[in-house]
Amino acid sequence: MTTLMAFFTGDDPASEADAAFAAAIEEFVVEVPRFDAIRLIEVARQHFLPMARQGEIPVTAEAGAVYVELLALIALTARRQEIGTAAASEVGFQEMSHFVSSAKEGLSKVLYLAQLRSFARADPTDKLAMVSLFIRGAEVWMRNPSYPEMVEKTNLALLDGVESVRAALQAQLGFNATDAVAVLDACHDLQQDSLNDRIEAMGNAVLVAMAAEEEGRADRHLTEQAMLSVTSMFEPPAEQATVTIDDIVAHTGLAEECVRAVVERFRLDLGTDSPMDVAEAFTSGGNPLRTRPLIVDADGRLMLPHPALNVFAVRENLEEHLKKTAPVWSQYAKHRGDLLESRTHAALARVLPGARFRDGLEYYLPASDDEAEAADPSKYTKRAEGDHLIVLDDVAIIVEDKAVALSALSRGGKTARIRTDLTGIITKAAEQAGRMRDAIKRDGGLRSKNEGWIDLSQIREIHTIAVSLDDISTVLTATAELVRAGLLAADNIPWTVSLHDLELITELVPRPAEFLLYLRRRRDPDVTVMFRAPDEMDLFLYFFEAGLWVEPDPVQVRAAFPFLPEPATAELRRYRTRKPAFLTSRTDALDQWFHTRGRDGAHSVRAPRPAMVPSPLAPLVDELQSRNVTGWLSIGATLLSGATDVQREFARHGDELLDNPSPKGRSLTVPLTASVDPAEGWLFVWATRPAGADPDETDRRLRDYLRAKKHQLGLPRGVVFLYDQPTRKLLDICYDGHTGPLDAALTASLSSLRPPSQLHRSIHPNAKRPQSGTRNAARHKRKR
Repeated sequence: MTTLMAFFTGDDPASEADAAFAAAIEEFVVEVPRFDAIRLIEVARQHFLPMARQGEIPVTAEAGAVYVELLALIALTARRQEIGTAAASEVGFQEMSHFVSSAKEGLSKVLYLAQLRSFARADPTDKLAMVSLFIRGAEVWMRNPSYPEMVEKTNLALLDGVESVRAALQAQLGFNATDAVAVLDACHDLQQDSLNDRIEAMGNAVLVAMAAEEEGRADRHLTEQAMLSVTSMFEPPAEQATVTIDDIVAHTGLAEECVRAVVERFRLDLGTDSPMDVAEAFTSGGNPLRTRPLIVDADGRLMLPHPALNVFAVRENLEEHLKKTAPVWSQYAKHRGDLLESRTHAALARVLPGARFRDGLEYYLPASDDEAEAADPSKYTKRAEGDHLIVLDDVAIIVEDKAVALSALSRGGKTARIRTDLTGIITKAAEQAGRMRDAIKRDGGLRSKNEGWIDLSQIREIHTIAVSLDDISTVLTATAELVRAGLLAADNIPWTVSLHDLELITELVPRPAEFLLYLRRRRDPDVTVMFRAPDEMDLFLYFFEAGLWVEPDPVQVRAAFPFLPEPATAELRRYRTRKPAFLTSRTDALDQWFHTRGRDGAHSVRAPRPAMVPSPLAPLVDELQSRNVTGWLSIGATLLSGATDVQREFARHGDELLDNPSPKGRSLTVPLTASVDPAEGWLFVWATRPAGADPDETDRRLRDYLRAKKHQLGLPRGVVFLYDQPTRKLLDICYDGHTGPLDAALTASLSSLRPPSQLHRSIHPNAKRPQSGTRNAARHKRKR
């Protein structure tokens, strides 16, 4: 693309790009009409689609469904234009293969010029311009941002999960969603069987010819058969590259009328489009194969360019039909929302054991400025509803589900429609989650319709999540652009994620504390500025790999925690010189794990599950959970937030105190301040209880110290890890989330504490190699 951009030196780059795009299409199309379109598509399938032996996962950077699709559309329209004007010339041996081998350069030129043209046409004053480019780019280049198996399962649960919807499809179209999937999958399976048969026939014919040659009985007929088998393998006749309706009937066991109905519904219809027309539409995000992927030739034989199209086609095509019947569509839309809510609940329940879920919570908000000013929840009159409120000790997670999908106009980059669709998917979810968050912060709880007053005064950490049924990963991972476009408010940023990515992430996370840490990191508004990725799983796997940590502005950190010293010159320089990182694909190991899990075949070895960098504090985090300590989730996430070397230090603190026992006991205090928000500060205390000490007195003294020290430093949460000096056992973990005024006794004790000015900081954890997440930790070691 950089090379192509160098050619646009005039005052009107958009017009230059238009002309270059049109010329590239004309240049590419010149040779295409000479070839039979169906045969050419089959050659392209073999050349561009990834292939591997059964049981293996094909991974190659050279593969690309986009090239097969664009070449197919151009070939079908170019050949049709030639019919009646000139007969196809005789194609020489392997000529189509040679053409396809060099076609990638021409197709890439068309695709890159189209992308440059969209850049040149973009209005720099339009805040949605970048989001529009993301959507169009994804439509052109990406297929299946989620695993097709997961999407197909969801599609069938949606379209065949309600009897009235299933019956309507059957009555009106002659088939249901399960039938449609069966027919499309059968087309792919039969094409693969034909390819495998050709490979076997070619191998046998070549081996027989070679054996005859070696034995001195060369046979011209055998040699011709071998050559013919090679041609049939790579450039088969159309009947070997396609399947018939009878073939599909035999393969699926479905009635012929049902198969014909599916084929009619999903057959590609290009009308009178020219190669320029289809290229224009395709590169603008309007791929006609998306909802109608079956190519039907003049003899009624069928071809599927590739199976990745199936998961789009079934749901979007059948939803398109359901929208025409209002009563059935209403039933389907309700079922769609219910399914999303139930699946979201199930996914989050996996990583939040013991949490209290309130689904479909109806609660009250101020209906006027007077009600808001009075701040009396018992008198609020505006009723609101939230999809999920999840509470676990001091953590609340508010989730809004949106089952609506991007329209075809949005996928084609129409800015006005994009704003409408994304407002329905993202903005409304953020606003609804944000108003519940604000109510909890303002009132310390919610007055619900069914439960009355829900006391949430213990909440110290609130996260919001917007879950989309639609897989629009390039948009959901572009939080910074959504803020810039006004679709999200800078002070109300939820984690926007698709259902399938949420389900996969919650299946991968072994520890709830890891999930909470990812939620903290992922909602940082700077994350998608500093880490750019087209896919949620790339961000998540980078979190596993290196923490997904973004260093905050040290000046703002100092403002949030005034007891810290002024930022060092090195800190300021490091912050000023940080650069965004482009995250390349990290999903190869995930792909291997996903496709081999639960398999025990001789040719399939189960791949390991992707995991977070091992933590020295993992045993302590697990023990917090097993003891069900108050605050175990938030404490565990905070422990895991440090760099590996810092975690090793934390893991040693207990032993270091126990190795040097004292008749009075010993303690070490560490404030953690790695945020520009004071509410995210923590105080960690490691302490020992000497032999013969009164357990109750020790417990009271340490709790008092923790609360007073937190108050002195302005930190909202803290924890004491108490060890027994004689046995070296971890006796107790004491959490404190008190944020109000101190009682008289504790207020008087403040004067005995060392002043905050005596604090000193260790080296910034990010100054060392961040093998896991990093955390800026202010250190204050207090020995007694």
